[in-house]
Amino acid sequence: MEKLESVSEIQDVLLNILKYIKEICEKHNLEFYLSNGTLLGAIKYNGFVPWDDDVDIFMPREDYDQFMKLDINTDVYELLSKEKNPSWNMPYAKLKDKRTYLKENTADFGMELGIAVDIFPLDNWNGNEARAMRQAKYCSLLRRCLSASIEEEFQSPRKGIKRLILYIIWKFSKCCGSDYFYKLIQKEVNKGLENKAVSYSGSVAWALYGKKEVIPSSVFNEKINVLFCDELFPAPAGYDIYLKNLYGDYHQDPPKEKQKSHHNVMAWWKDEYK
Repeated sequence: MEKLESVSEIQDVLLNILKYIKEICEKHNLEFYLSNGTLLGAIKYNGFVPWDDDVDIFMPREDYDQFMKLDINTDVYELLSKEKNPSWNMPYAKLKDKRTYLKENTADFGMELGIAVDIFPLDNWNGNEARAMRQAKYCSLLRRCLSASIEEEFQSPRKGIKRLILYIIWKFSKCCGSDYFYKLIQKEVNKGLENKAVSYSGSVAWALYGKKEVIPSSVFNEKINVLFCDELFPAPAGYDIYLKNLYGDYHQDPPKEKQKSHHNVMAWWKDEYK
């Protein structure tokens, strides 16, 4: 296989996947938003954060569920999700380019990975701000445990007692298995679906930023178009509140030593697609 050596090569593949998702959503009248670092890149750079090697989007839960029901697989693209394949270990979906192969850390996602766009359901937190914060903290713990459950090897830069605690969590998570934590996460998702008095929304299913994921729902009430590379894509109209919640003063670049991908990935073109 031929390795993709540069970030820009990976970004080119990701952009084409994103354009395909936009095409499908427009065809079926489904909503999505750029999110996380992808939205940050659109606002600051009109494209990718220069050192970023992934693309993240939000889909409101109703639209996400409809998207999962569509037959969108092609000779090039494949949807990886629990709804499509029970062996998939994550509570969110990826749309991958099948011509590529990707390895991320030592994790077993349950299906073969390729360069892919992450599709996160946008869900409601259950209750007022204080209650939503507690729920987000719990969901963040569940996310960490699910991540640990699919890691084939224990890896941590920590030392001493902190390393021991993380090792115990890893062993416990491995014993429980990913399905156990997936079901607990879905239980939290359902609480928000059942709550009619919605004040806060965010990534309940994959609370990567913990309590920072508790975003006023009004942020997502309207959408605008923002330039990302050579095309316009939808973003939440309240993007400034969202980005400040996640990144603080997002207008400032991080120090040079931190301007690098937070993923430990390697990607290749499969032999038949060289």
